[in-house]
Amino acid sequence: MENFDLNYSLKKTKRKTLGIEVNHQGEVIVTAPDYIPQSKIDEVLAKRMKWIQEKVAEKKNNLNTQPKRNYVSGEALYLFGRQYYLKVIETNYENVEIDHNRITFYIREGESAKRVISEYLLNEFKAMIFHMADECLETFSKKYSISTKPKFKVRKMAKRWGSCTKDGIINLNPMLVAASVECIEYVIFHELTHLLHDDHDDEFFRTLKSVCPKFKELKERLEKETVLFE
Repeated sequence: MENFDLNYSLKKTKRKTLGIEVNHQGEVIVTAPDYIPQSKIDEVLAKRMKWIQEKVAEKKNNLNTQPKRNYVSGEALYLFGRQYYLKVIETNYENVEIDHNRITFYIREGESAKRVISEYLLNEFKAMIFHMADECLETFSKKYSISTKPKFKVRKMAKRWGSCTKDGIINLNPMLVAASVECIEYVIFHELTHLLHDDHDDEFFRTLKSVCPKFKELKERLEKETVLFE
């Protein structure tokens, strides 16, 4: 849908207010109540056009400055919010060593550094999620009753950090391995909240804030760190 030279996607829901979001890909998403006419949506977008254009430019600039990963020594590698420098050594065995600012991968000759490093990061993320999901679920369950215990899965997604299905399956993007633990917790709490609320309405955000008081700050931090993700 296009308006004032602005491309955006529109979702009509039962929420009471109109919301505008610019995701980390620079895409504009408008969520509006069912009863609001298109003319009113156009009016709100026109009033907020400067803010929207600034946010779109910011997100796209982050994507344009994102470094291409070649999996070679000297590259920066992010693991749970910390920056390390990568060192790749070809040898006759495989091993990983971590010191205060460097991760060294010993890789068999002829083996793909990309495969070994990607597999290591995926396994680290899965191990972290195994513990974090239970802790976040325990915190959430102390405040709210949920009929079905959710199942957590790791799944690569092009435009989302997480998703929650109607069957209670919560998917988490493995690229979150670069994010801080607090930001990962925010994503988990966000998806747990969808077990109670389908839409991002006022009640959704009240529930989310009760279990993750700094969710706005963490959401912004996660968006600003887009450049860290591949």
